[in-house]
Amino acid sequence: MNSNINWIKTKKKVENVIIKYICCCLFVDYKSTSEIQEDFILEELALNSNDFSNIYINLNRKEKIERIKFINYFRFSFNKLTTEERKIIYWTYLDKENNYDYRFIANNLGFSLGYYYIKKKKP
Repeated sequence: MNSNINWIKTKKKVENVIIKYICCCLFVDYKSTSEIQEDFILEELALNSNDFSNIYINLNRKEKIERIKFINYFRFSFNKLTTEERKIIYWTYLDKENNYDYRFIANNLGFSLGYYYIKKKKP
């Protein structure tokens, strides 16, 4: 493990990527995050899809395709994480409809709340 990694900056960069992912999804993926399957496999968006109709958003086809590529990149990367890592990211950042708290996340991971906080702070 590289000890020169700044974990605070790395976490902030990951959070920014997640925010970008959520914003991109708002433009091209109209499903609720609560519809993501329990195994955390996210349905891939087809790049050749001609269904870009949304009366509220006016993006040209090139911009929409770039956003879809980013979404697919994020989903591919997300699915390479361990199940535990995916659950933490999903419950903390992606599923805002259910508003999970740290107690729920710790309990579902089989951790005490104190251990979860310690683990969360570790790089």
